[in-house]
Amino acid sequence: MRFRPFLPALSLLPALALGPAGCGGKEEVGMPPLTPEPGDSRLVDVTAPAKDSLPARLVLYKYLRGIAAGNVKVCGLLAPAYDRAAFGRAGGCRSGGLAAARAKLRPADLAALRGVTVPVCDDGPGEGQYTVAFGDLKWKGDPARPGGVLAANYTLGKTGARWLITG
Repeated sequence: MRFRPFLPALSLLPALALGPAGCGGKEEVGMPPLTPEPGDSRLVDVTAPAKDSLPARLVLYKYLRGIAAGNVKVCGLLAPAYDRAAFGRAGGCRSGGLAAARAKLRPADLAALRGVTVPVCDDGPGEGQYTVAFGDLKWKGDPARPGGVLAANYTLGKTGARWLITG
């Protein structure tokens, strides 16, 4: 009797060619739904409904991480009034204010900002606004020092369809 090892391999080809649909499975083309990583503290909010405050908290998260990276695109997350208050004039963040503010931060502060998360916020001061205290931010290691561009409190409000840092 001759042994033919390639015959069993040939019997698998039709199943491989059909993919998961050949086994009765449904072939999916799209991306799976995005789910939070276990322990992702950006998504934990005990003081405001998470589904309501998450977009606002993500704006502050992006802003603080953007300061660490020196990314002037985060200036678009600021309301004009806050831009004037924090950087001296309207458009001050984009026109050198962010770079100047970053230069005043210690290297340890910049390193801390790379690992900051915004797990909680409080309702108010106005209707549809949230406030995040600097002390409520979570850090991977040692926290940054407040002061300068790192405010004691951040107020987030919705302007049209966008959340912005308003105070």
